[in-house]
Amino acid sequence: MKLGLDAGAPSLDLAVELSVPGVPISADQLVAQGVDKTLSPLRARNLQVCQIGAFGYNPLSTDQAAQAVQSAMLDKAIPLAAETGCPYIVIGPGNYHPSGFDAPHQRNFSDAALDTMARALESPLKRAEKYGICLSIEAYLKGVINSPQRFIDLWRKLHTDALRCNVDPSSLYSFRELVDSRAMVEQVCALLTGHYGLVHIKDIALNDGFHLHAGFAPLGQGPTDWVQMLRLVAPHVPGDSWVIIEHCLTPQQARADVAFLRTAATRADVTLG
Repeated sequence: MKLGLDAGAPSLDLAVELSVPGVPISADQLVAQGVDKTLSPLRARNLQVCQIGAFGYNPLSTDQAAQAVQSAMLDKAIPLAAETGCPYIVIGPGNYHPSGFDAPHQRNFSDAALDTMARALESPLKRAEKYGICLSIEAYLKGVINSPQRFIDLWRKLHTDALRCNVDPSSLYSFRELVDSRAMVEQVCALLTGHYGLVHIKDIALNDGFHLHAGFAPLGQGPTDWVQMLRLVAPHVPGDSWVIIEHCLTPQQARADVAFLRTAATRADVTLG
């Protein structure tokens, strides 16, 4: 499995230092700057694109003016993505709240929301099919696509392999999983078989407090058993996919997280390239 790293601005230099072959780019940058200018810093370091983020694209947002801009951007990004060597454009789960990820909306959890999401994705998915690109949804607890089954229900409405889902169980953790995530990890990895996009690696840890307080944490400080996770995904990850360590808040954390995951991969008898 190919390893990617998202550690913010230092990602490229850290990837070189740590012999990680892939780093992300943004769809906005790709459209604004073009392929050659966007990829020039990567090519100079012999790095590859592991994902193209289009997280601002949220077709259910109530901010229709902003989403018109994002839809036009995605339309332009899809053919450019084909030139980068990375077939994965990552989009959010759909959210009637304009924040996209920061807050939920009660309409997100309705059947109507799933129908609206399907209609909104019909056109970009047809364009993605034309260029050999996948739109890979980041399923998330607060959004419309908030479980593996919810993604499968969406896929059945659209029935195209251009629609994928990231394997990222920690984005779906509720209180129970923040204590013991093993069942959730197994469920996510199993139910999404045949629909894998990218594999995202990050830890979410429960903090002390009267009510629910949780946030990003270095790998190994949350409830996820990464040996279990790697063993479960390894047989099903497509050859063009990436396993991406994300949300590293400092270079020190990036170094520690890469070392931690490589150790877990050795224990899982999985090769991370």
